[in-house]
Amino acid sequence: MVRDVASSLPCDLDEVVSYAPPRRRLTTGSHAEFVGALVHEFKGALASLQGASELLAGRRHELDEVVADLSAVIERQAARVAWLVRVLDAVDGDGSSRRVEPVHGATVARQAAAAHDMVVEITQGADHNDDTFSGDPERVRLGLEILFEALRSPAGPVTAAMAVGGYVTAVAPALDLDEPQRRFALRSAFRVLDMEGCQLRVRSAGDETRVEVRLGPRRNK
Repeated sequence: MVRDVASSLPCDLDEVVSYAPPRRRLTTGSHAEFVGALVHEFKGALASLQGASELLAGRRHELDEVVADLSAVIERQAARVAWLVRVLDAVDGDGSSRRVEPVHGATVARQAAAAHDMVVEITQGADHNDDTFSGDPERVRLGLEILFEALRSPAGPVTAAMAVGGYVTAVAPALDLDEPQRRFALRSAFRVLDMEGCQLRVRSAGDETRVEVRLGPRRNK
């Protein structure tokens, strides 16, 4: 579902798009048990893929180029399966892997950007060591990783910054927000971040798409 919302951040863009988290089809314990089992199966398949990849890599000198290329494919797909497991567990898992501790927004933003060979420009005033909120750092980082991936485009690079503590902004060339894979990624990012108390807004106007993320719950003034 896409809906218009008012932004709490200053911006002069005309169109505001916010991705609401999808409703759970089941809300009972059986749903969590099912997803937990599915995550377990994913992890088993991933372990097998990684084992095969390591075996091929270890004997690469004995193999021809075709099989060596196969090893690269396995590694790439294993990484993708691992990413899907993280998303599934964060969105609809049973919560057993969630670890709540102080989350330093600037740190997780840097880590998420580095996963995509990006750099977040963080001002000195936005990088205080005590500027934290309660949540799962791994899941906040995952939500930002998904978001940065969704913004990638052949049309040009993505720039990201944290000029104010707790707020990350990213700007990309104008994107097709209705493209299925991008839409899925944006919805997933919204859901993961929302479950950690973070707010995501996507705004499109002219020749750019702008994203704003408030890390942590809104603070009372």
